[in-house]
Amino acid sequence: MSNNSNDQLILKIACFAGRIVLENGGEVYRVEDVVVKIGKFYGLKIECFSALTCIMASGTNKDGEISSLIQRITSRQTNLNKIYILNNILRNMDKYSLGDLEKELIKVYNETPPNFRQSFIGYSLGAASFVFLFKGSFNDFIPAFISGALISIFEHFSSPLKLNNFFINIVGGAICSIVSYMFFYLSLINNVSISIISALMLLVPGVAFINSIRDIIAGDLVSGLSRMTEVVMIGIALAVGAGISLKLLMMLGGGI
Repeated sequence: MSNNSNDQLILKIACFAGRIVLENGGEVYRVEDVVVKIGKFYGLKIECFSALTCIMASGTNKDGEISSLIQRITSRQTNLNKIYILNNILRNMDKYSLGDLEKELIKVYNETPPNFRQSFIGYSLGAASFVFLFKGSFNDFIPAFISGALISIFEHFSSPLKLNNFFINIVGGAICSIVSYMFFYLSLINNVSISIISALMLLVPGVAFINSIRDIIAGDLVSGLSRMTEVVMIGIALAVGAGISLKLLMMLGGGI
């Protein structure tokens, strides 16, 4: 393999590792650190710039030859388990050849997400547990549990449709309001606030918000402000979905 081909392979693998971090909720500085670290280990000096939607990197070998690569990022989620596995691999890079490292990264990238049953249980119990954090009663526990279950079902069956994230959050907010209002209308709960807020906590982008602050403090203003804008848009979607549906229900069935 020629030097240039080997450099391109190193750059490709390094950016692929960075892609795993970025697509699964990692901070931008961590993406750049991973790319540079892999390049350095295999003898390639890499300069990397990452934003939420792309990774740009150039590598210089010992002969001064330069290779470059741009990778587009089209989807993001929060899966910290993949980042954890990736970090363990990078701590033991000396155990892998370049080809073996690529195979391990592909395994991490293709790791299956939690199945529907796990997500269903997690969403349901997660939403219901927030009731006690907000000092609610057992009666509030039930609508929050049902809201979490319905959100899980909606996300599962809508994922093949590749729906817009803004629309998904509007529907999620509406589900929380509708379920809670139904319980209030049947006089099973005294107010809807706690059960709605508890279920909405599933959709609140807490990790993205913290990462945006971290990026801004670290000087990555483009990524930090972009991520903050994304957080604000999600917040607006949740407010629109929960607020409008609750207002319509109050108009049709009576006030709260």
